[in-house]
Amino acid sequence: MGERIIKYIRNILYCLAQLIYSGDEYCVICNEYSEESEPLCTKCRRKLRRCGDSFYIGDDEEKYLVWSAFYYSSIVKELIIRLKYKSDFVCGEILANSMLELVKNNRLQFDLISYVPMTKKALKHRGYNQSEFLADYLSRFLNIPVICTLVKTLETKDQIGLSGEERWKNMNKCFQIKKSKLIKNKKILLVDDVVTTGATAFYCARILKEDALNDVYILTIAKSNV
Repeated sequence: MGERIIKYIRNILYCLAQLIYSGDEYCVICNEYSEESEPLCTKCRRKLRRCGDSFYIGDDEEKYLVWSAFYYSSIVKELIIRLKYKSDFVCGEILANSMLELVKNNRLQFDLISYVPMTKKALKHRGYNQSEFLADYLSRFLNIPVICTLVKTLETKDQIGLSGEERWKNMNKCFQIKKSKLIKNKKILLVDDVVTTGATAFYCARILKEDALNDVYILTIAKSNV
């Protein structure tokens, strides 16, 4: 019941943001005039550092293929912060649309979409999960279902400021999976916001793969230090 209410509230906030910003002629970042009423002006769009290339996280014994739409720099960082901490779903839509373009341009094929979860406490505090927002956006335009099967059971330290080794230790054994026959032998796209060392996405992908013998691929807004 709680998850449904949170999702409902998040959808209301998103629709309200659409009404507020529809037709706005000013850039959401610099507040300068934006041609063709785009949410980002030409100057800010040029600062976006697109990635688009695939890479692996893990090692030769266990690794997962990752795609990121951008490198984690200036404008992208600001857009992500506004989505995560300021409920700015217009910024979220800018990012999600770039992820959608990456999927289409690379003709990525998968059966289901999943996302990196938050603990109940963190979700209650923030009100929504930014990775779920991104997954729902992709689902809406790709007509591929989102499945909520991963659970984060342990509160963890904020990854910001931790070393690479500390990040991996911080994320180990804090995710579980809800048993579901729906994910058996399916190709799953796992969605997250930023991949740094890859620890969070790696452990989520591992659980999905171990539980249901799935092919798991990872898609993020941005990559940093990987």
